[in-house]
Amino acid sequence: MIQSRQRRLLSYSLGAYFIFGVLFYLVWQQTPWLNQLDLQINSWFTGLRSTWLNPAIIALTNFGNPGNSVLLNAVILVGLLIFQQRQLALYSLINISLVGGLGNHFIKLIVQRPRPTAIEHLVYAGGTSFPSGHAAGSMALFGALIVITYYLVADPIKRRILNCLWGVLILLIGLSRIYVGVHNTSDVLAGWLWGFAGLNLSWWLFLKLNLFPSVKR
Repeated sequence: MIQSRQRRLLSYSLGAYFIFGVLFYLVWQQTPWLNQLDLQINSWFTGLRSTWLNPAIIALTNFGNPGNSVLLNAVILVGLLIFQQRQLALYSLINISLVGGLGNHFIKLIVQRPRPTAIEHLVYAGGTSFPSGHAAGSMALFGALIVITYYLVADPIKRRILNCLWGVLILLIGLSRIYVGVHNTSDVLAGWLWGFAGLNLSWWLFLKLNLFPSVKR
């Protein structure tokens, strides 16, 4: 069963890296049809703006800011270390710092895609656009929590509830970046793919090296 899971994780990771690579190439080449598709989908999301919804979406997108992610990760790490879960703490740290942080920043420096300017930004965002740091960071952070939940929460109902919560946060934080106007749709998709690929690759590696605690169901 473990070997079967390892194969699935590796295939998920390689598949996500492949799709990310295709997006990377299309953005790098400034492909006209992708830019047009981005404009159309961006316009649909920003068309949902309203006076009652804006504050909620701004609060949500600010929740995904790097400073908040670092603080939340620190709380998670301290909690895991208190309960002697060093392997899971290491897994979380690797994904959040290397995949969602440094790795994503390095790609931004390579691509240098400017942020969309077709509509007013509801929040300030400096730097470049591809891939979305909020999308990659939320995938790395809450994706790691999905893995942690898998190993530490035995009750299947509680596990499903928590994983749904982590999944919804990943989805909404990424989409909020399109809504507030600071990212293209392809930026967000690329951020999710980058984070997802890293999560699965590191999970596969940890299983390969027998670095995870045993699961008792």
